[in-house]
Amino acid sequence: MSRRAISSLAQREGAINLRALEGFSYFPQLSTLPDEDPVVQLFRSCTNIETLDIIGHNLDSTELELIFEASASQDEDSQLHDLNSFVPLNLPSLRTLTLLSMHRSPLMLALLHSPLPSLQKLTLTPYADIPYPMSLASKFITTHGQKLRSLLLSTPKSWPTRLHPSPVDLLQSCPNLQHLSLENPLPELVLSERHPLQILSIPGPISDFWPVLDKLLCYSPRLHVLRTNKVRKLKKGLSSRAQEAGVQGEIKEWRRRLMRRGIRVLDVDWNEFN
Repeated sequence: MSRRAISSLAQREGAINLRALEGFSYFPQLSTLPDEDPVVQLFRSCTNIETLDIIGHNLDSTELELIFEASASQDEDSQLHDLNSFVPLNLPSLRTLTLLSMHRSPLMLALLHSPLPSLQKLTLTPYADIPYPMSLASKFITTHGQKLRSLLLSTPKSWPTRLHPSPVDLLQSCPNLQHLSLENPLPELVLSERHPLQILSIPGPISDFWPVLDKLLCYSPRLHVLRTNKVRKLKKGLSSRAQEAGVQGEIKEWRRRLMRRGIRVLDVDWNEFN
């Protein structure tokens, strides 16, 4: 949508009745001031929004280099604009929020500094290798993680796909989380007290992650499902050799270990491996 179209939608009386906005491509203006961004102004009018799904653009190598150079040459105060005059957004009904391929934007900054009392499900692309405030992703999780029930970390496919690391303190930042879905590279999660996590999704059975998972199980007594969010179970009729090879063989071994602890292993479609 053009800037004019977004502004027109924000000014319509019916904007207050909008409940969901999904698949919205967002290319922010050069200004980083939230109140100068038309999308921020749109959501000042959509006070009853419940579901918000926004897709930004992936960073290429040149943009990433510029970010690191800017981060090294500027301090935090010079990078963060004065938000003393910023009036937080009023989004009391927002329950599901998706921010993909977005390390920072005026909208993300506005949401970071606004109360989101009903937020329960958050999906975003991790950027733990880009320090705050050049990236707001990790800070966003820390700020709004207290009430989250579901946190899904995802990197949209692109060419070339650049995967960024995730914070290691995800479970500490989200003490009420029930479902955590991780992206490669898998983080060495840190946890030192009991956690109510029930479902953990990972791309696949990566051997280096097993010690992390084994330690995690000591503090997650309610964990009962491990899901591979990028692997499907083999179709029936394939040979036993095929079932023992590669990723499928690793999954079979993990399933054998986890069954002893009462944990089911599911594929990307939530079908149980057998």
